[in-house]
Amino acid sequence: MSETQELTFSDVAEHNTKKDLYIVVHDKVYDATAFVDEHPGGEEVLLDVGGQDATEAFEDVGHSDEAREILNGMEKGKLKRMVNGKPHTMNSKNYNMSAN
Repeated sequence: MSETQELTFSDVAEHNTKKDLYIVVHDKVYDATAFVDEHPGGEEVLLDVGGQDATEAFEDVGHSDEAREILNGMEKGKLKRMVNGKPHTMNSKNYNMSAN
């Protein structure tokens, strides 16, 4: 990938079909379209998280190193988070994880 694309959740959400499928895992955007038919867990698993953040689903399964390599090969870009219409990067200075 020569230049990293930045895509918003809105951009990713447009890609939610078997013939055009993006997923987000750990704030990276992946084009999973070519892998839908090859996914060992079946296409429905990917279609259920298509156009969405699939981080929790991906990690809950406990994917192998090989699966992570395949995922890396599908990288399309990184997620551009937006807050109030402005770009937002989550870090310790602007994200409070403490419970109120």
